[in-house]
Amino acid sequence: MKFCIIYKYTTTKNKYQLEKDLEQLSSILSDMDHDSFIFDRDIKNWQNIEIPREESSKMVFSAMAECDGVIAYVNHSELSEGMAMEAGYAKALNKKLIMVVKEGASSPRIRSVCDLYIEFEDVGDLESSLSDYLNSAFAVSQ
Repeated sequence: MKFCIIYKYTTTKNKYQLEKDLEQLSSILSDMDHDSFIFDRDIKNWQNIEIPREESSKMVFSAMAECDGVIAYVNHSELSEGMAMEAGYAKALNKKLIMVVKEGASSPRIRSVCDLYIEFEDVGDLESSLSDYLNSAFAVSQ
């Protein structure tokens, strides 16, 4: 299976921690024999390259169309129009939308449309919850 991971940077300082967190999430998926698409990793190679929103959205939407599901990674409580738009597109494509939320963060717009909501304290907690769900939700299609 392949998952498109959507997320939001909140500050430059947050960016480096977010990159680390997204790589950990990708590693969790890889350990379960799943692939992942992360825009800033796979298109921008974690570089500060400016890509107009219209172009970047097309790239993310194209990746979503090729994926089996979408994971919304939330580590903040700031409103994210981009994530909301991407989540809506995932639902329009009839993709499973999994929302993984770092303890203390929230994103009510996305939560209202997700198929699964996982709040996690640490990476081990996230891995356990995600593994249980993926093994049951995608068992038929593997």
